[in-house]
Amino acid sequence: MIHYLAFISGFILDFFIRDFHNLPHLVRFMGNSISGLEKLFRKIFKTKTGLLFAGFLIVFLNILFWGFLVYFIDIFIYKINFYLGFIVECFLFFQIFAKASLRYESMKVCHSIKSGDIDEARRSLSMIVGRDTDRLDFEQITKAVIETVAENMSDGIVAPWFYATLGAIIAIFFDRNLSWLILALPVIYKAVNTMDSMIGYKDEKYFYIGKVAAKLDDVVNFLPARFSAIILLFIIFIVSIVKNNFCMFKNSSQAFFKYRYIHSSPNAGQTESVIAGFLNTKLLGDAYYFGKLVKKRSIGDGNNTVNADDIVKVNNITYLSYIVLLIINLLIGGVACFIL
Repeated sequence: MIHYLAFISGFILDFFIRDFHNLPHLVRFMGNSISGLEKLFRKIFKTKTGLLFAGFLIVFLNILFWGFLVYFIDIFIYKINFYLGFIVECFLFFQIFAKASLRYESMKVCHSIKSGDIDEARRSLSMIVGRDTDRLDFEQITKAVIETVAENMSDGIVAPWFYATLGAIIAIFFDRNLSWLILALPVIYKAVNTMDSMIGYKDEKYFYIGKVAAKLDDVVNFLPARFSAIILLFIIFIVSIVKNNFCMFKNSSQAFFKYRYIHSSPNAGQTESVIAGFLNTKLLGDAYYFGKLVKKRSIGDGNNTVNADDIVKVNNITYLSYIVLLIINLLIGGVACFIL
């Protein structure tokens, strides 16, 4: 149960504290390993088939390395010092989740919008999105932030939570010797997600070398993305009751069923469609990436304009979702204690 406690502790820490930029970060190490392997394999493989194989090797080697590293931490560091092992595991869980950091970065954009500083808003936005930001107006900036917060609820919160919880269920109810999976599964997920973020593009440079990473990311996010949408709909349903405004839930559910597969990704549209309905607006649409216009269909039927306050609303909804996930974990832990 100590690994489960480390998971819960790291999860709670991320609720209150954002990442420390001056400390080593797990994702930065992952990024370095991905970048290093990409540079190496590009020197070796030149053909389309070769680059496709190189992409497979990048994925395979990163999963193998990060999975083994977690196994080493759980098996050996705990044996060296129990308390050191617990602290290291808590810290890694804290870095796996990204809610507090995403809120911090999104609110920087929000404050710039409210102050009327469009250049600073564009610059801050560029730190959390992949699209070009230099030609966006205030509403487009606001929508880009909202889309990012909605999508990253799955990538940065629910997906790692889902895999840590899956590992916990396997270890608690089936085989305690597999307790290292509680950390290993979300770390491996994070490695796959980071590979997709770095090389999973569809442009000429990355189409072949990033294809395996992109497809695998779609697979590992399939269930978490849909679970994220269900959690969002549940929260919006509760908010609708509290505010006596059932239209919020009605719009969210209708947008979800109508637009969840509009996005080019099979997963990103799941949460974005819910949020588009919640705000009764249109999200997504055309965007520039690396100077090239990418045509995209809009998500949502509403015509409401969005403003900085809507960024706060979406962040608050995701924080409420965080609480729901924590309650689920506490219930699982309670059942485990009762059974065992």
